[in-house]
Amino acid sequence: MKSSNSAFGGQGLEQIDPFDTSDSNLWRKAEYLGRYLFAADFLRRYRPGTVADISCGVGYGTNELCKAARNVIGVDCSQELIEIASMRCKNTGVRFLKKDLNCEDLTPDVADRSVDAVVSFETLEHLTDSHRAVSQFAQVLQPGGFFICSVPNALYESGDDAGLPKNKSHKQWFSFGSLSRIVQSHDMQVLYRLGQSWSRAIFRREQQLSHARCLTRKLSEEPIMHTPEMIRWLSYVAAYPTVEDVDGSYSIIVVAQKK
Repeated sequence: MKSSNSAFGGQGLEQIDPFDTSDSNLWRKAEYLGRYLFAADFLRRYRPGTVADISCGVGYGTNELCKAARNVIGVDCSQELIEIASMRCKNTGVRFLKKDLNCEDLTPDVADRSVDAVVSFETLEHLTDSHRAVSQFAQVLQPGGFFICSVPNALYESGDDAGLPKNKSHKQWFSFGSLSRIVQSHDMQVLYRLGQSWSRAIFRREQQLSHARCLTRKLSEEPIMHTPEMIRWLSYVAAYPTVEDVDGSYSIIVVAQKK
């Protein structure tokens, strides 16, 4: 369970921290944070008791979810990342679990019907059996609970000569249809499809203008853009998931509800 490779021409780094000033992939950082900002904002109105953050990585998203829920369970397959996240997240309502969803179950560490929401961004594409993982998410969700997830859009994924994902950590491709079928097969109804088309469009336009030498510098080359305040601003203004032009987004984002 690792983070997706960059959609914006990065170096294939598997874990990112939007607040890491040494990472120059500005638009990728904004999109990753933007998803968590949306999830926290969406869930806050429902006052969830417990939220599971699947593939929590270094914990920046776990911190955002703490603003919406009394308790957050961060889950990742890497003990090193869990230790980093634990040092980062000082909220007393947070606990972390080391789980590899390719071969381990969330239960009994997370009880059946004990979670109000499961948030899992850029996870399913890394698993050999995404049905198994989504089945576990549905198992721990309470009826009426929410599943918020994202996967890369197959339209923008490249393949190798054998027709396999060029990103070797990706085990499968997803369309909105294939993701919806998995979600619906586990007693969940898709309520919304969202995307981050604005940030992708701005990035592509910036690339075009840069190649045409109309721009002498990119936003990512401005140190001020990597400050926490500006990353958060950019994530809200340009990379916040919306229902507008979802096909123009690198990632498919869905909000589903357990029946």
